[in-house]
Amino acid sequence: MKTLIIETANPKIVGELVTVSRLFCATPDIVVLGSDDISGSYGTAYRVADTLGANIGAALSELISKEGYELILLSTTAIGTGIAGPLAVRLGAPILSEVTGVGDDLTIERSLYGSKAVANYKLEAGPLVLTIKRKYFEAAVLEGAVATTDLPVGPQRITLLEEIEEERQGVPLEDAEVIVTGGRGIGAAENFALLRDMAGLLNGAVGASRGAVDEGWMPPGAQIGQTGKIVAPSVYFAVGVSGASQHLAGISNAKCVVAINKDNDANVFKRARFGIVGDYKKAVPALINALKENA
Repeated sequence: MKTLIIETANPKIVGELVTVSRLFCATPDIVVLGSDDISGSYGTAYRVADTLGANIGAALSELISKEGYELILLSTTAIGTGIAGPLAVRLGAPILSEVTGVGDDLTIERSLYGSKAVANYKLEAGPLVLTIKRKYFEAAVLEGAVATTDLPVGPQRITLLEEIEEERQGVPLEDAEVIVTGGRGIGAAENFALLRDMAGLLNGAVGASRGAVDEGWMPPGAQIGQTGKIVAPSVYFAVGVSGASQHLAGISNAKCVVAINKDNDANVFKRARFGIVGDYKKAVPALINALKENA
C-alpha cells in the first residue's frame, strides 16, 4: 500500500509514523515540513518550507493524486491536525483521527468518547488520511542522511506573523519516564514545589491536571489529558488528581500509575496499580525521604 508521511523533522514523531507505515508498506515516502534535516530510509523525500495547511494543501493534494498514494499519515499534533482535515476535503478522502492501533489484519483502531470506547475500521480503498495519536506506537530508529526534493507550492494565502516557542525546564513531558502530576487537590500553586522536589530526585517531569491549570497554578503547557499532553511514562504519580475521563485518556499508555488522594472513592484509583489514601502533604514527603535514603 503506497504510503506518504507528512511531518516536521522531529525524529520521535517521524519515528512513530515510520513504525505505523511499515505495517502497510516496506518503505514509505515522506514530505518534510520546515527546514530541519531528517534522517531515515524513504522511497522519495520531498521538502516544503511552510507548515500551514492553507498554504501547502493544494501542492500536497496534487502530489498525492499524481503519485497514487493510498495512505497518508500525519501525527495528532497542532501541525498535523491542521493539515489533515483540509487535505482530506481536497482529496475527497475519508479521515480517521487519533489512531491508537493497527491490528494484524490491518484493521485501524481509534479511541472514542475520551477513550471510553474503541472503534475498528478496515480500509477498502484509498486514499485514506490518518492522524496518529502520540505515544501509542514505538518510534522507529531513524538512521542515515536523506536528500530531499523541493515540492513547489503556490503563493502564500496566510502569513505567519509570530511563533512563540514554549519554554519548559527539565525533561519534556512527552519524553519523561517519570511524571509527577498535581491536580486541584494540591490546593495552591506554591504546593507544586513539593512535587518538583520529588520529580527532581527521579529525573522526572512535573505535570498538572486541567483543574490545576484552570486555577492558574501551572501553565497550559503542563496540562496532561485529552485536551493537553498525551504521555506514556514508565511511572506516573497522580497527586490530588480526581481522575476525570479526559485526564485518564492522556495517561492510558502509562505503564504504572501511582495515585495519592485522600478520597478513597476517587476515580483515579480505578486506573492505578498502587494507591495511597491519605493527605499528600504527608505521603509525598515520606516518599521523598525514602528516595533520598535509597539514592
